Amino acid sequence: MTLTATPSRTARGTTVHVVHDPHPGQQLSVPAGARLAVRFRRRGLGLSRWQVVERPGYLLPLEEGPHGFLFLVFDVDGATDEQPLRLVRRRVDRSGPGEVRDLVVRVG
Repeated sequence: MTLTATPSRTARGTTVHVVHDPHPGQQLSVPAGARLAVRFRRRGLGLSRWQVVERPGYLLPLEEGPHGFLFLVFDVDGATDEQPLRLVRRRVDRSGPGEVRDLVVRVG
């Protein structure tokens, strides 16, 4: 299932597509030249942090925080590779693997 992220406009007129708490494997469609904001709800005492582990080359990170990210989306130039945007939530008080969210971002 492909979803189009919810678009909104910034004060400068740039379109920002916002996704809140995306599901693992979620597919998003975002136009080239737009910004993609991925936001996660804060849970508990704030001991967890989200990190970008892998990302496609057409997503340029603009902002990174413990519970959200902002990317600039570039045109894919005909590449059909669908490398996922892999986000991992890790807790600072625990070692080992954390929660993983792989998202497929299609430019279109």
